[in-house]
Amino acid sequence: MNGETRTEPDIGRNIAETIDKTFTAYLYNPIRTTKPEEMSMISQTLQGAVLSITSNVLAQAISSYQDSTPFSLNYSQVFQFALFSILSNPPNIIWQGFLEDQFPTNVPSAAPASEKPGSKPDPTKTSLNKTNVFIKFILDQTIGAVMNTLMFLAYMGFVNAQGKPGVNAMDVVKTDCVNKLWPMMKDGYKFWPAISLISFLWIPVDKRIVFGCSVGVVWGIYLSLAVGA
Repeated sequence: MNGETRTEPDIGRNIAETIDKTFTAYLYNPIRTTKPEEMSMISQTLQGAVLSITSNVLAQAISSYQDSTPFSLNYSQVFQFALFSILSNPPNIIWQGFLEDQFPTNVPSAAPASEKPGSKPDPTKTSLNKTNVFIKFILDQTIGAVMNTLMFLAYMGFVNAQGKPGVNAMDVVKTDCVNKLWPMMKDGYKFWPAISLISFLWIPVDKRIVFGCSVGVVWGIYLSLAVGA
């Protein structure tokens, strides 16, 4: 319930921070003069790109195995997925920050009825706001899901249309967005709702993109195979 007393969320923090620290030493040293908030976005974006590359390489290996053909890495496809991750992660970081600012998962606990009227609640004690979690979950699985799926379809449609004589890239983008939006979202709803709920409940907001990219390696493999198909 909203009145349930909780400390700041620790469940899931260790997992997210372990992933974060894996890359931090390599990403932070060259740009120490960057502001902390900018550094966080750069770090999360680059980590997401590395994980996107990982998922695409794995997908190519799986596809090669399924087709019983020698594995030959398609560097162009790896680059396409890495670039998409770099372009799409910043808007998602801003989106997650907006959701958390407007609908924080944990809010300061109300002062117990036994305390004197007018006394301030202990700022270190927070309680889970289930209403806020529910609102964030719904917004993320509707507006957020549509936004991300359209970004992916538009990007891949445009990229794949390049170099093809007589093919209008914008026509390809429009066709893909119309025909593939719902099927891809329907597949996504088999995977992302549980991840989204775990993220909102237990993962700190500054670790959510990295967490999502980490578990999203599986989803990235699906996307890579879908593009290959």
